[in-house]
Amino acid sequence: MQPFCFKEILHFQQNYYLSSMDIQNRLLEQLKAKLPHDTSLGRLLMDDLDLSRDSAYRRARGETALKPEEIRLLCSKYDLSIDKIIGVSGQSVTFQYNPIQRSEFSFENYLNGLLEGYKRMAAQRTSELFMSYLDLVIFQLLNSPALIRFKLMYFAKCYLKIPKLDNEKYYKGWKGDISDESLQQMLQFYIRIKSTEVVGFDAGKGLVREIVSFYELGYFASKEDALFLLDEVEKVLLHIQDQAEIGRKFIIGQPVITDEGSFKLYLHQTYIQDNTVIAETNAYRMLYITHNMMNYLYTIDQDYVNKSFAVFQSMLKSCICISMENPRQRNAYFESLTQFINRARLRMEDTELF
Repeated sequence: MQPFCFKEILHFQQNYYLSSMDIQNRLLEQLKAKLPHDTSLGRLLMDDLDLSRDSAYRRARGETALKPEEIRLLCSKYDLSIDKIIGVSGQSVTFQYNPIQRSEFSFENYLNGLLEGYKRMAAQRTSELFMSYLDLVIFQLLNSPALIRFKLMYFAKCYLKIPKLDNEKYYKGWKGDISDESLQQMLQFYIRIKSTEVVGFDAGKGLVREIVSFYELGYFASKEDALFLLDEVEKVLLHIQDQAEIGRKFIIGQPVITDEGSFKLYLHQTYIQDNTVIAETNAYRMLYITHNMMNYLYTIDQDYVNKSFAVFQSMLKSCICISMENPRQRNAYFESLTQFINRARLRMEDTELF
């Protein structure tokens, strides 16, 4: 974020009466995307600016202009981009990130960050997800707590090199500090949010390769524990296939309670470069991209997010919809992934190269 300097304050004050409400709308737009799920914009302004209820809600509704010092305080506290708020043009985009310290890493804290994003979306009147993914991401794995726990252990052990996991091996009942309640809550949010998802031909293969390499490094307690995870991958993929067939998300083993058309799945014809998630509500759009394997960057820069959303919509035109239509392509795609899992099983039995 660019520093908030005195010259920028003067620039704001000189143009205050001409563009104050436009500036205020930009600020409030950024603030809404950062609100805790259980806090209203009016309440936040009351607490942070020490305002009466009436004064705070007048500002939240745009009936009263924020003062320059109030804008400075909010930008400073919530790490907002003053350049974007005062209308300074440029090609820079401000991203936030989830800092991970090896000495303080917690699986539960990592997942709580994702859960807080779900809660903010659920607090809005409408919400929808638009995703394209190179490989299966947390959202698709929520129906298998074992796979999420493995994915996080792989991340922490092989990439972050967390010392406390040096002698830890994965086994079927391993939980780490990841509670079943958190995973179940995230799953409930995910199935209720309408989503349009674009998947590549290799989605799922990366996860299978991670399981095989983890096994060959000796990080599983037994071969049976590794084979169990391959079974879980196949179960999740078949579940995605079942959801695509009816165009509705649901939890494995539970009744379907979502609306028809709440799940749209597209097959990309060539190759998806990364994992991208655009979260849309009636109040804002936010874009997430993954980096460093499992961590994520996000931005609420509406100009950048809207342009990215336009690219996503254009990409859909070159994809095949495999939810509720095109059963031949849908079945062929998931069959190819099943065959890949079978080859991984043979690799573990030392009977075939992988």
